[in-house]
Amino acid sequence: MNTTPDNLMESRVRIVLRRHFREMPIDIMRGTVTQVSAPGLTISGRHFQEVRDSVSGLYEENPLARHNKVYFIPYSSMKYIDVIMPDSPEAERADRVENNDVLAAPIKEYVFASIKGKKAI
Repeated sequence: MNTTPDNLMESRVRIVLRRHFREMPIDIMRGTVTQVSAPGLTISGRHFQEVRDSVSGLYEENPLARHNKVYFIPYSSMKYIDVIMPDSPEAERADRVENNDVLAAPIKEYVFASIKGKKAI
């Protein structure tokens, strides 16, 4: 299915965001597209991080907030977009992932100090 930005309105999506370093967490936005514009998409949904389970070694997505918020995501920040079709295996997985526990302490991005002798916070 070829999806152009115009026909993404009211679609349930999973947007994987770009990361600049391999060590950074994988940020994922899940929600419904509410507006399509030239610079990006506006979605109503939740922010997730994909974290590795230390026991099983598998990756799982956990939400960073309990409630939906409105997010604007520029196209330049997106790695790819998955459109979640109703009654598909991906829809079942999305329902399961959205019920995961909220991360108590989200994984932060790495911050580098530019001043010698000072630590990054």
